[in-house]
Amino acid sequence: MDMLRKKLDQILSSLCCLLLAVMVCVACWQVISRYVVGVPSTTSEELLRFSLVWLSMLGMALVAGKNQHISLTLLMDKVSPAVQRWWMIILQITFAAFSVWVLIIGGLKISSISMLQISPALGIPMGKIYYALPVAGGLIIIYSLMNIVDLVKAMNTQNESGAAMEKQHD
Repeated sequence: MDMLRKKLDQILSSLCCLLLAVMVCVACWQVISRYVVGVPSTTSEELLRFSLVWLSMLGMALVAGKNQHISLTLLMDKVSPAVQRWWMIILQITFAAFSVWVLIIGGLKISSISMLQISPALGIPMGKIYYALPVAGGLIIIYSLMNIVDLVKAMNTQNESGAAMEKQHD
């Protein structure tokens, strides 16, 4: 499981870095073509917008997989580790449900609806841009399942070590 997580993290991190590098180059080209050459690029703005969509969705999946998403921990810091683990499991199930309902089902619907709409500058079907939603949803589900497995393993390990401690005291 750890090998799959590391490989998935590596692929997503590399892809996000590549997308960001492409976006920087395209933005620089946009500035150069507008102010130096005097002929603004017609495709760069649209390419930047579509790249940002994909970067955001892939980045969201990566952050959710690493449990580094924004969260309020005010109440969680005051409860026991067992309650924290159960809450994290509920949170991962909620992430997975959101991913299925909104990102995958909704993303596939919007992709199929907008497949006939063609982007003006790049000439790509808009449905392909919206495929970022179900792709990110699938990745979040994979990460959520891995996170749940890790949390359950941690709970079992803690229960076993607690039982061993009780036997020593008897």
